[in-house]
Amino acid sequence: MKFYDTTHRRLAVFEKQATPEFWNTLWKKEDLKKQVSSGKTYHFIEAFTKRYTPPGGRILEGGCGTGQVVNCLQRWGYEAYGIDYADRTIQAVRDLFPHLNLSVQDVRKTNFPNDHFDAYWSLGVIEHFWNGYHEITHEAHRVLKHNGIFFLSFPAMSPLRKLKARLSWYQPLPRKIESNDFYEFMLDPNRVIKDLSDQGFSLVHSYSYDALKGIKDEITLFQPLTKKLYASKHVVARGIRLACTLLLGRLTGHMTLLVLKKT
Repeated sequence: MKFYDTTHRRLAVFEKQATPEFWNTLWKKEDLKKQVSSGKTYHFIEAFTKRYTPPGGRILEGGCGTGQVVNCLQRWGYEAYGIDYADRTIQAVRDLFPHLNLSVQDVRKTNFPNDHFDAYWSLGVIEHFWNGYHEITHEAHRVLKHNGIFFLSFPAMSPLRKLKARLSWYQPLPRKIESNDFYEFMLDPNRVIKDLSDQGFSLVHSYSYDALKGIKDEITLFQPLTKKLYASKHVVARGIRLACTLLLGRLTGHMTLLVLKKT
């Protein structure tokens, strides 16, 4: 269930709380060896990383999950590290891939020294914290070198979602609500950019993507078709998903990637 938080101009999604136990249970169902080894869906991560980070750079992924991005970064020639608080998942991946630099840590307080990394990837992490993302982004700033790059992605308040909010098509967030079933926020990119600017980051690039999911989740009229297209692995469906992002990403993109520089 989604509620609109008028104070922070964001959507709050309540399904199941994103605890370490939640992720351990979820990823236990995955074929870890196949998933970590594939790297087939990370072309845009490779493109952005190579565009902004020189080969051989030291990169941290905060909230690395099953470690597939860390594995890809190593294959692309980077010194990659991954941290996550899903302890059983990290241990299982380390057993399968002992060469990966993975450790159990909290993204809000790590044991890395100051000014240590050339880049930091955060893929769909900051939205899961009920009390906000400021501790996470402050820690990212601390461990990044001067002019280090922060790649930050999160579910976004797209123009479509903002329009629905202005039209009061979402239920308002109750003043008193239990956070036990809180799953994630959909955040206003402009507010995130402002907050990170105050912390010492400058925006380099913004990219909206996953536009078909944005349509699927927000326009019920099209759901019979969009659900099939979103779930399909057929090459035509993949082409349609890409075309939606290229043509409609700025309007309906479910996710936003911010590329920021520590200044």
